Amino acid sequence: MKRMHMSLTAMLCLVYTVATAQQEIPLNSTNPNFRSLKKALAGTQVVGMGEATHGTHECFTMKSDMFKFLVEEMNYSVFAIEDGIYGANMINTYILTGKGDPKQILKDEFHTVWQVTELTDLIEWMKDYNTHHTRKLTFAGFDSQQMDSYVRALTTFEAQYKTNIFTPFTDYDGEGTDSINDAMHMARDIVDSVLRTLPPKPAMVPDTAWEQANWMINNISAALHQFNEKDWMLALNTRDSMMALNIRHLSKLHPGEKIMLWAHNAHIGRQHGMVSFTTMGENLKQHYGKAYTNIGFATSAGTYRAAIANADSMKMDNVLKPAGPGTAEYVLQQKGIPCFLLPLHTSSLQGQFRVVGVFASDYQFSEKPVKLADLFDWLIYINKTTAAVSLWIRPPSPSSHSAAPVQSDWQKLHPLHLFHTLR
Repeated sequence: MKRMHMSLTAMLCLVYTVATAQQEIPLNSTNPNFRSLKKALAGTQVVGMGEATHGTHECFTMKSDMFKFLVEEMNYSVFAIEDGIYGANMINTYILTGKGDPKQILKDEFHTVWQVTELTDLIEWMKDYNTHHTRKLTFAGFDSQQMDSYVRALTTFEAQYKTNIFTPFTDYDGEGTDSINDAMHMARDIVDSVLRTLPPKPAMVPDTAWEQANWMINNISAALHQFNEKDWMLALNTRDSMMALNIRHLSKLHPGEKIMLWAHNAHIGRQHGMVSFTTMGENLKQHYGKAYTNIGFATSAGTYRAAIANADSMKMDNVLKPAGPGTAEYVLQQKGIPCFLLPLHTSSLQGQFRVVGVFASDYQFSEKPVKLADLFDWLIYINKTTAAVSLWIRPPSPSSHSAAPVQSDWQKLHPLHLFHTLR
């Protein structure tokens, strides 16, 4: 029976190889040439760049190279990452003015998966580009889950403009509730009440500050509805639909500019790969049509950076499970090309597909086969990859800039902990 199974697998590999002959475009993983994509991306407004894990060095460096290519040869100017708007705005200030410390901002405002040298290298490149060019690049965020960061933003807003519009929520400390779940329910109801009674813009508040505060309270509302939702699929729909709305909002803030997204395969793809819900990528495809293109990543072996016990316990020596028969990666490995770009619009490639999020896991592949053309427009395959490089050899020192307001337990609970397996 085993010999028959292997024979069938080999036959399927042969069929796929014949069907996609000459389509692979070899790439140098350390210095990729993306010019072969120029014609295909000519009509795009948003390009979604995925990643097989949240901690793969080669995925991160190739996405950085892709953004540089899009900036220099395709007139792209906005970089948007799967993290909060508030922290991203701080990085944007840095690349425009040089004010701030990007490593400290990543520590204080970003999820630990992004506290890596690959991202700071790109941030420094963007800052250098802005120094030498009239056209400026933008660093943005689009995730809705960073409630602690958004609370700090609204608290700063209230203090700066002497308002109390958001204080029913920002002052809420969970008192009178018996559990974090109860506190989250109450917080959701308070935020909904704030949104229902939102007044017109106060005269002393600039339009941009008011719009940003409104957008942040809407993201907090989406996150609280996500975490209070008992139906897992509805919760995932809430987050991904809000991220898609954030990207559409970003497009309005930068009319005529083109955007590259940095996120997980599971979000930029038109399907998730493991579970069925409407992804951010599907939402964007429905809105932008052909103006949205996505590029997924796949790898067969290597190591990756991921959390073990909690989101702060990042390790760099987690091992990728071998891509065996039945996986899409196994078929790609048979090509014998270390790294290549594959157009999927005419591809029949399918199989179990690797999905690894914030946390290290032994369950790395989808239970059922997926057709990759249903997920992505293009795929970058790298045979062997290594872990992303952490900024911190040891735990970072306490923040050197202004202290965050005292937060209750429910505010300190980073929302990403709750949805780590599907991120």
